[in-house]
Amino acid sequence: MSRYPLLALAIVVGVTMARGASPDAKLAPWLSARLTGGQSEGFIVLFDDETSWQRALHAVAGRKAPARSVYEALTARARHAQAGVRAELAAAGIPFRPLYLVNGLAIRGDIALARKIAARSEVIRIVGDPVVRGIEAGSSFPSPAAPEAIEWGVSRINADDVWTLDGKRGEGIVVASADTGVEWNHPALLGKYRGWNGSVASHDYSWFDAIADTAVPLDDHNHGTHTTGTMVGGDGAANQIGVAPGARWIACRNMNHGDGQPSTYIACNQFFLAPFPHGGDPEADGDPSRAPDIVNNSWGCPPSEGCDAFVLEASFAALRAAGILAVAAAGNSGPSCSTVSDPPAIYDELLVSGATDSGDILAGFSSRGAVTVDGSGRMRPDVAAPGVSVRSSIRGATYSTSSGTSMASPHTSGAAALLWSAKPELRGLVGITRCVMSRAARPVVTLAAPQTCGNTAATDRPNNFWGYGLVDAYAAVHLGPDEDGDGIASPCDCASTNGGVHDGPVEVPGLGFDAAKTTLSWGSLGHQAGDATFYDVARGDLAILRALGTIDAAACLGAASNLSSRTDASLPPTGSGYYYVVRARNVCGDGGWGAGSDGIPRSHTTCP
Repeated sequence: MSRYPLLALAIVVGVTMARGASPDAKLAPWLSARLTGGQSEGFIVLFDDETSWQRALHAVAGRKAPARSVYEALTARARHAQAGVRAELAAAGIPFRPLYLVNGLAIRGDIALARKIAARSEVIRIVGDPVVRGIEAGSSFPSPAAPEAIEWGVSRINADDVWTLDGKRGEGIVVASADTGVEWNHPALLGKYRGWNGSVASHDYSWFDAIADTAVPLDDHNHGTHTTGTMVGGDGAANQIGVAPGARWIACRNMNHGDGQPSTYIACNQFFLAPFPHGGDPEADGDPSRAPDIVNNSWGCPPSEGCDAFVLEASFAALRAAGILAVAAAGNSGPSCSTVSDPPAIYDELLVSGATDSGDILAGFSSRGAVTVDGSGRMRPDVAAPGVSVRSSIRGATYSTSSGTSMASPHTSGAAALLWSAKPELRGLVGITRCVMSRAARPVVTLAAPQTCGNTAATDRPNNFWGYGLVDAYAAVHLGPDEDGDGIASPCDCASTNGGVHDGPVEVPGLGFDAAKTTLSWGSLGHQAGDATFYDVARGDLAILRALGTIDAAACLGAASNLSSRTDASLPPTGSGYYYVVRARNVCGDGGWGAGSDGIPRSHTTCP
């Protein structure tokens, strides 16, 4: 006799490929064209389709501390799915980089190797891993600039009002730089570095170099030092360059002199989900408890240069499922429409920022929506922030001004850090936080010349120029009304008059039994959806499940409860076993009963 909880382990890629497809059909067109020319290329082997990856994340998302659940589920999934290919590569002496965050492997080889791997049934798709231009034109670093006390961009988004009126400067929040690296001992950054305790540096868990695996942080370009300074910088004197100077920072170098690869971008996201020590194994030594709260991404991965439009999306979906807010620069390809065209800015998983000048005019270079490269028609950007002549830190312990949406994005990241510091009840609630940041943005941005993009004009809110408007950190902290007093502003609360509910639940995560096999428990969705989220539990006979192939015959175990456990001491019939399914629901919706192995959602009669 046994008990078997049904757990639908459930990331998002935009392309689904049949497992039975021919080897050549599994190769992305760009990669196939390159390889058939006879040369070797870097490529990424993917082992999951859209349905299974999405379900994997849904099964662990939504808890108060979900990063560990996401990490454990995805590393286990990757090790299982990739075991055969890893063994084959190891036996042949072919090096590879595991990318568990997207259930993939980064390899370099020729067409024969690609076809051999693609012939395996567990392989879904193989895409290119080209070296691409990560930083667009627009970011330059002229001669050092004089300080302006509090820099204009910081005050323009009312960050200094949060400092003085709310007494918060980002304390308790960790931001991450995914960029060209950081000059860690810069006077404006040293005291905010998580790897510095005031006298000694320990870079483990706070720095990873996906390019050269250096042990000590460096910046080979200035770009990462500049963007990090805008998030948290300040030397305690005249150089008040950072939006959230009370926050701490960590970093991952994902570009080599401004050029990156899909594999290095994904490797840095792996580090952010579960930081590891220098020389450590990302799959075995990651520590999700050290994950940052917010990740700034002032870079792009152009499909025009061979970057697959969808390959990075799963990594950002995983960060979001773990309660980590990812922020991206819209790009510097304006003023034409539909120029938000490069990952990661095209993805729904990120909060995307355009750039304004000191007069609140949208910069001519700031990319516009709608997003058309993936066929979504998605409105972009979400908000705008200062990005013209922004003064911040650069290498050599000095300062300089630069322009670009790369400079706008860290203003937005810093504002989010202030929001989470001042309102800790929002920490990890990525969807609600994005709503608050957007609804609090001021509709003061203008265009230098009339324009219409994606059927939106400057008079529309949101629109495809600056989304909802100019980021306002103070307005975000104080966005109201809060009709039910739960700390969530009513415009972003799905049940604005119910203090126990603020979001619809996702699929119940972490279903399992205790050692005695009498108490079933699961991850509470109280933080993600509210304490008035209730759980239905249904139990069925495994023999009947096998015969019917559905859970229709499962019986509900009593009334729904807001507790995340249920005791059941009854025993299953001799020679069979019980299975259990759990559903979360509240007044905003329900997270469903999960899905079967075919990916089709399970259905069941409503429990009392």
